[in-house]
Amino acid sequence: MAHIILNGEQKEIKDNMTLEELLLDMKLPKFYVVEKNMQIVYRENFASEILKDNDNIEIATFCGGG
Repeated sequence: MAHIILNGEQKEIKDNMTLEELLLDMKLPKFYVVEKNMQIVYRENFASEILKDNDNIEIATFCGGG
């Protein structure tokens, strides 16, 4: 198992989990941005981005309003 920080909270994940797997488990809304260790990760790289111990993941979602 690996331990990451997800939006400020400790989370235990399986070894060699990709960012894409993590995001699919979360059932996020359509629009969001992902940062890994203070670097933006582009959607086309989610499947190849392997999460490691102590990675810091921040996910920001967008919402509309008026």
